[in-house]
Amino acid sequence: MKFEELNLEPNLQKAIQEAGFTELTPIQEKAIPPGMEGRDVTGLAQTGTGKTVAFLVPTIHSILTRGIQGVSTLILAPTRELVIQISEEAEKLLKHTDYRVVPIIGGTDYKVQNRDLNGLNGLIVATPGRLIDLARSGSADLEKVEFFILDEADRMLDMGFIYDIRWLLHKCKNRKQTLLFSATLSVEVMRLAYRFMNEPVEIQINPDKLITERIDQKLVHLGREEKLPYMVNSILAEELEGQGIIFTNFKANIPKIVHSLRKFGIPITGISSDLDQKKRLRLMRDFKSGKFKFMVATDVASRGIDVENIEVVFNFDLPQDTENYVHRIGRTARAGRVGKSISFCSESDYVELEKIEKYLKQKIDVLPVHEEALTFPGGEFQVFLGGDAFDNAPVERSGNRNQGRGDRGPKKQRGDFQRNSNGNQRGEKNWNRESGDRKKDFNRDSGPRKQNGGHKKRPEAAIQEAQEFLQKADSVFGSNGARKDRNQKNQNQKKGKQRSDFQKQHSPNHQNHENKKQKSNYDKSKRNLFDINDSKRSADKKKGSIWTRIKSFFGG
Repeated sequence: MKFEELNLEPNLQKAIQEAGFTELTPIQEKAIPPGMEGRDVTGLAQTGTGKTVAFLVPTIHSILTRGIQGVSTLILAPTRELVIQISEEAEKLLKHTDYRVVPIIGGTDYKVQNRDLNGLNGLIVATPGRLIDLARSGSADLEKVEFFILDEADRMLDMGFIYDIRWLLHKCKNRKQTLLFSATLSVEVMRLAYRFMNEPVEIQINPDKLITERIDQKLVHLGREEKLPYMVNSILAEELEGQGIIFTNFKANIPKIVHSLRKFGIPITGISSDLDQKKRLRLMRDFKSGKFKFMVATDVASRGIDVENIEVVFNFDLPQDTENYVHRIGRTARAGRVGKSISFCSESDYVELEKIEKYLKQKIDVLPVHEEALTFPGGEFQVFLGGDAFDNAPVERSGNRNQGRGDRGPKKQRGDFQRNSNGNQRGEKNWNRESGDRKKDFNRDSGPRKQNGGHKKRPEAAIQEAQEFLQKADSVFGSNGARKDRNQKNQNQKKGKQRSDFQKQHSPNHQNHENKKQKSNYDKSKRNLFDINDSKRSADKKKGSIWTRIKSFFGG
């Protein structure tokens, strides 16, 4: 069936022709006619089958033919990327009208969104959380909403939006038509449809066959450390006419993958929740415009990337949720095209592989491993600079010193990292050049500090140093400053006594010996506070005699 066979409003029909839509997909052919009649619709279809157009066309047709004013339509989606995608499709269909579309997502300025909602005549496409904030503050008036559309209902419920959805459904009291679309049918989705919908038309497109025949699925068994070089070689070996998406389970892998592929001249970028909303939207626009050949993303973006030219999908990690595998590879083979997916399975992915194949009810074809692709390629490569935050990301050193030998850019970045660190020769040289004579000062201060400079020494350390000084002085001079050659015999006796004291202190029975000595030297009747004070004064007097000897040695 073709769009021109539908009795659509003229401005809408013109916009559809300019957008290049000719043939209806199965979900569109079954959902648009009852939607144009004003009936509730539940659509169950796999991703990439044209569900967005299936609910936008009947809704916009009703708005234009009836001339409804104000906020007439509310469309809810689980992710920011999907909200932007739906908004762009709606703008194409409203091209020749005075109606507007306002996307409401988190991470954007409230003032801007309040200004866009002021006097809105058209549609709101939103994520539930931010819309509820605006509705409670009075900025978003939902009293006149007649068309309530819930896209990716299963994903919304999985993300815990069930209470938000119910709150918004009750808020839209003037609701006359509800459209619900989902990739999978769960008990929660069925319960929601039964409670808030009025005898909906149930549409199912190939519910048992989740993967279309237009996607060529392949699997490669690799070690975890072999995934990255194997993917680099795979991309370089086969020049793609279209674009590609690389999915990973961990957002910490995104900068690592982006930086590694850019070293070999591959135009790639990545999006994750760590980036603010403006940067994510800008990177998505740049990817759709063809500035980047590849994009790295997590499952958060798997349902929000709608690019018709996706030729290949790489699963760097197998998803932990089996349904996410369907949504990942569903980014390719869109709009009647063919595509392929390549999944890497390491020792940590075998559990997920078993669940995915059980879910698909089929085995994924295994490709043989090319040994030469397990290491990064050598030779000269022009580094790709994307003009984003990934250009300044640090490079991780690998065990292969020859890796990327002709790669000027990463070498410079590694050198900058070395010059900015104090743990190597380059860093030390740069530090000395910037700090003038600091190296000289550092060397002068690195030895034993003098008594009058640097950190103050504790009294015990100062006394010990003074004793060592006097011992050296006594070896040449006597205590009165005279030569001590004639007193050599006394000095030898003194050294012998010191050795004896040292041996006593380090002997196992030294503590018992000291206890016996104290017991024999002190009378029990005199063990009182005054004896303690006398002992302290005696110790102070001994300390003072050391300084007196030092002073007398220098003639003071």
